[in-house]
Amino acid sequence: MLIPVMDVDLFELSNNHVWRTEFAFKSWTIDTNPEFLGVETTKDGWTEQGWIDFGFGTYYSLLNCGFQIRPTAGTASGVHPVPLGFGRVYVYLKDGFKYSDWIEGLDAGRSFVTTGPMLFAKFNGQNPGHVFQADGSNNGKCHIAGNVQSLHPLTKIEVIVNGDVQESINPENTRADSGSYESRFDTNVTIDGTSWVCVRCFERQPDQRTRFAHTAPVHVEVKGKPLRPKRAEVRYMIQRMKEEIARNRSVLKPEELDEYRGALQVYEKIAERAE
Repeated sequence: MLIPVMDVDLFELSNNHVWRTEFAFKSWTIDTNPEFLGVETTKDGWTEQGWIDFGFGTYYSLLNCGFQIRPTAGTASGVHPVPLGFGRVYVYLKDGFKYSDWIEGLDAGRSFVTTGPMLFAKFNGQNPGHVFQADGSNNGKCHIAGNVQSLHPLTKIEVIVNGDVQESINPENTRADSGSYESRFDTNVTIDGTSWVCVRCFERQPDQRTRFAHTAPVHVEVKGKPLRPKRAEVRYMIQRMKEEIARNRSVLKPEELDEYRGALQVYEKIAERAE
């Protein structure tokens, strides 16, 4: 509801339920798990990977609906047993650190989110967050290159286009003198119509838990070919608004319920262009 009603800028892609110590939220909102995402669960509820994928899928659905939200991170350090800086966001800066430049870069999406690996990527030579006005000169190709540095070997690097894995890259995991691992990547993906593109990677820990890194997306705008969300994504947003209206009808004031109704109208309008 908050996204269309409050014009939200940021999405907590590494959220405060992603702990360093353990994964403890197996049943949290499990009743809202959308079938179309196909995320991993067990009889006890979410797995840690399932919870991460649920967050990713929710973010991708909102991007596909046309909300160009930039990713960020938060740990609730001091409330949850998570050290400050475990889930964090890095911003690309040109000339040293200045708070105003950092905030500007975060707002522009020149960033990546991580719980471990350091993920550096360029898209047609530009940082994450860039908006390309496609003119057909690159034949619908987006060149993606960069590298990942990690404490433990990566399991995979993936290029995501409009929420789908466009390419899965087998990491090099070259051992550096420092003992860390480096994996370079250099690839092209095809863009057909207005799209967004990002890179993510996963690092498997010795205890088999997952750490990840995820770039902010770049956006490619093609005149006459607007981004069309998947019908299942918009139906899920509509369903959630209706559920919250029903759940809160006896609790919230009419003007507060109107915020949910307003968001519902937005998603119903978006559904008209879904495919």
